[in-house]
Amino acid sequence: MELAEFRKPLIRIAFTDFPGQTNPGFITRLLSERYDVHVTDRDPDYVIYSVFGHEFLRFDNAIRIFFTGENVHPDFNLCDYAFSYDWLTFEDRHFRAPNFILYDQWTDLVRRGSSKVPHASAKTAFCNFIYSNGAGHPARDRFFELLTRHKPVESFGAHRKNSARTIGAAYDGDWSSPKVEAQRDFKFSIAFENSSSSGYTTEKIVHALAADTVPIYWGDPTIARVFNPDRFIHVDEANMDEAVERVIRLDADDDAYLRMVNQPFFLGGEAPHELTREALLDAFSAIFSRPLETAGRRNPYFWGAKYEQRRRREVKAGLLLDRLSRPALLGRGKAALKSLIGRSRI
Repeated sequence: MELAEFRKPLIRIAFTDFPGQTNPGFITRLLSERYDVHVTDRDPDYVIYSVFGHEFLRFDNAIRIFFTGENVHPDFNLCDYAFSYDWLTFEDRHFRAPNFILYDQWTDLVRRGSSKVPHASAKTAFCNFIYSNGAGHPARDRFFELLTRHKPVESFGAHRKNSARTIGAAYDGDWSSPKVEAQRDFKFSIAFENSSSSGYTTEKIVHALAADTVPIYWGDPTIARVFNPDRFIHVDEANMDEAVERVIRLDADDDAYLRMVNQPFFLGGEAPHELTREALLDAFSAIFSRPLETAGRRNPYFWGAKYEQRRRREVKAGLLLDRLSRPALLGRGKAALKSLIGRSRI
């Protein structure tokens, strides 16, 4: 049998508008299981982009694939396909893929099925609160303050830090492993999302479960469609005091705590197949298996072209206003404006 028969198909991909290399790295490693992945900004066949910029608009001829774990809905006027947290069916163009699927801790949960905490004394600390972003929904800080009135909560992220513990910066290299290792000492983890939308679930509850803690969760109102509601405390924003009281009761009752922390992670005992890495890879493969000539889904004509051109103008105007507001450019007038317009790439 000739060696050529074993060659993986070549795909030419660009990544853009991500906050760092974490998710592009995860996606590249995943795709490399089936494809020879060539990452390039020069005439890629596909561009995979997120919400942290607008550089994807430069790729007119590529198949655009939107991929986000943030609370942002796909704009199918600008992308051909989308991977997001949404419970959404849209022909062959959308795949539900909360970002936690990419994390090793998710694979760990799928493999183990449940925690095996032998006794409550294995947990030497009460509750952790690990956040770098202080701009999230105020419910998060409010719950932190409420619980702290009863018993000190240890915060060792950049936001509201009150602990000498240190972990790496979020999204810097393998930042999730030291975070989870630090959480293992604790009985509880505050796992509040930045905001609340149906289906919007991030790595926060996954990390808390992987560390064998009891997550105190707020965010996705449909969280129990995937995760076992008997394995975490689901906070009702309108009645946070009740959640605080439940935490205090569990903290004082070792038997009740062990019953909860050792419950199965998932509703029905198993993770849904559609949230496995294999299913995610199958979804990408469905896109890459289509001939490039027919793989496009967005409308490039008439109103589709008008919509994209309007978006380009909005982006360019925003970039110019941001740059003109810099102190070094104030007072330079028309010459500065003309120079910036000429340098804008979108």
